[in-house]
Amino acid sequence: MEAKKTSANRIGITVLILLVMLTIGEFLIGAFTEGLWTALLIIALIKAFFVVRDYMHISRLFISEQEVEE
Repeated sequence: MEAKKTSANRIGITVLILLVMLTIGEFLIGAFTEGLWTALLIIALIKAFFVVRDYMHISRLFISEQEVEE
């Protein structure tokens, strides 16, 4: 159980760092360039994917109750 918790914490911190880096990149693109809205859109979609996958626990909707109890 402790190994699962440690692994989950490591993944959460890694995703948090990734989201921070993407947000900084988004800011720099938006602040210093014009017309790169496609890059901003792609970064926003990547960020949304990670937030939904790792922080909203959507994957729990698709597993059985037996797997949750284990």
